[in-house]
Amino acid sequence: MSVKGMIVGAAFSIMAAVLCTFIFGIVVSSSFLMAAPSIMYIGVFLQVIVPFLVVFSIAGAQFKKIDRVREGAKWVISSIMAYVVVTYAGTIGSLTTHRIVWGNELENLAVGDIIVWGFIYGFLLLPLAAPVGRWLLLLLVDCCKYFEDSKEEDIQV
Repeated sequence: MSVKGMIVGAAFSIMAAVLCTFIFGIVVSSSFLMAAPSIMYIGVFLQVIVPFLVVFSIAGAQFKKIDRVREGAKWVISSIMAYVVVTYAGTIGSLTTHRIVWGNELENLAVGDIIVWGFIYGFLLLPLAAPVGRWLLLLLVDCCKYFEDSKEEDIQV
């Protein structure tokens, strides 16, 4: 397990969460032909930051093992990562974001339905989320390789 890989994975997860939030905001804005309110960006970011931090920190710590496995196993890993992120964002992330952003109590929400539909969304969005997860996993492994091979003097901030 690589501590440097875990740190790179955590930094990568923040950048990936910002990127995914921005892309999601553009898709939603253009599909409804209106400007997305800034609160939507904050809400989506809060929904995905925790699962991204967990998933990409673990993947960054294990990047040497991930790099050595065959392609089919990489697809399975990225599919599991994508399912975890989408399911968390659709269930716990959605409820937490609702509580943080709007400050409402959860008693006026159908929490059971949100949980059930979060798992359903995880499966339904898997054909879209798995290739994105695969691409992010490849980018993470490349970033980890770059920082693992470099010396402290080589990295300019």
